[in-house]
Amino acid sequence: MKVASTSPDTGQQGGTAHGRTVRPGVDGEVGRGVLNESFPMFSIVSPIAAIGRRHACVLGAAFLCISGGALAHGNHTHGHGTAKVLVEGQVLSVSMNVPLESYLGYDYPPRNEAQQKTWADFRARLAEPLRFVEPPADAQCTVSRAATVPDLVSTEAHADIDNLILEISFNCSRPEALKSVGFSAFREHPGLKQLRVQLQNGAARKTLTVRPRFPAVMF
Repeated sequence: MKVASTSPDTGQQGGTAHGRTVRPGVDGEVGRGVLNESFPMFSIVSPIAAIGRRHACVLGAAFLCISGGALAHGNHTHGHGTAKVLVEGQVLSVSMNVPLESYLGYDYPPRNEAQQKTWADFRARLAEPLRFVEPPADAQCTVSRAATVPDLVSTEAHADIDNLILEISFNCSRPEALKSVGFSAFREHPGLKQLRVQLQNGAARKTLTVRPRFPAVMF
């Protein structure tokens, strides 16, 4: 091992050992170093310091994956969904893309009677689209179509579903009164925390976030 340089900050010696950069620790011993300057939280001590930089990077990546896993599952975040609202004349179309866990409280096939009941109750609610999307009464809207992707009518309870897309279309006899849309799904699904909504009403477009405290988009 060659010690070839001096730290400009501390005046202590540093150098390379078998291709690995090391720096003295606060106690002046060369056996302690820092894994990566961009990730100073990964401080390595004696036995771990012997691993190569490539293996250390893998260790850091694993740490980041675990940290992210506390918030996200696959390509979605529990409690967070998206929605699209489109107004075309008398037609109001709403599409909601939400992690199924946000509705059920679990994101795996039902494992007991309680979860089977939760699944059955949820499927029953889907037959009443106004329990998920609610136009203003003055607009006199009636449901013309409601569907889910995947189709829960033909999907068995043991199916493993990450996200559920709910598509609802309304015909509104008084579209001039269509000034807002409420997301009533928040009422019965406490696991649903927010929706990022893309709204298009004619030429007007905007994106906003709705939450349980104010679960409506204003046109």
